[in-house]
Amino acid sequence: MTDYRNVPVTVIGASRGLGRLIAEDFHRKGAKVLVVARGKPGLEALAKDLPGVATLALDASLPDAPEKVFKVQLPQVLVLAGGAVPPCMPLPEMEWDDFSANWNADTRMSFNFLKAALKKPLPAGAAVLTVTSGAMLNGSPISGGYAGAKKMQHFLSGYAQKEAGRAKLDLRFLTLSPARLIPVTDVGQRGVASYAAYNGVSIADFITNLGPPLTLQMAADAAFKVLEDAPPGGNFAVSPDGVAALA
Repeated sequence: MTDYRNVPVTVIGASRGLGRLIAEDFHRKGAKVLVVARGKPGLEALAKDLPGVATLALDASLPDAPEKVFKVQLPQVLVLAGGAVPPCMPLPEMEWDDFSANWNADTRMSFNFLKAALKKPLPAGAAVLTVTSGAMLNGSPISGGYAGAKKMQHFLSGYAQKEAGRAKLDLRFLTLSPARLIPVTDVGQRGVASYAAYNGVSIADFITNLGPPLTLQMAADAAFKVLEDAPPGGNFAVSPDGVAALA
């Protein structure tokens, strides 16, 4: 097991959901954790719960976000878990701004930080884990451009690994996709309620039809497994059955 004591770890999108749980687990392991998110209330609550964790309120999709984050801490481990809650409405009801919301948040965040990780560059041996979504595998018909935005994050991580190879940089770029909705997260709650209504079933029945639940802790444990074991350029999905490699 990797010793994370005093290792600088930065988690983008850590004020809630999976990002927060990953930050909590790194904190327990003794890492030097910096959490970054847009919402100050969530960051304040996290700082209160996790004394010693540094916080930075920042929109990670802005072009200068990496410079500001890396000025506070240059990480050995960078987790990109941030993003917008996707729109949940049928395609005919959307405007382009609804459809493109996750491209302008999630994908733009990845573009900014992966580019900066290569150009800075991050320290030798550093790892960048991008949390995507199982929606990229099967689509998400009432989530606008969400599935495509998450798939593009997957591609961007692969592009970054190729560039690291070309520049002979000792960096690992990895992705992890939760294979199904996790109802306790903001994205999961909205997705479950919206898809239940879209399909004309109760929320309870929709959750039952999903099958065995994927928990936040399963996903967080998978993140650590990938960071510890995966080769450069690895892409993975986590389901209740465990972690599986993706092409």
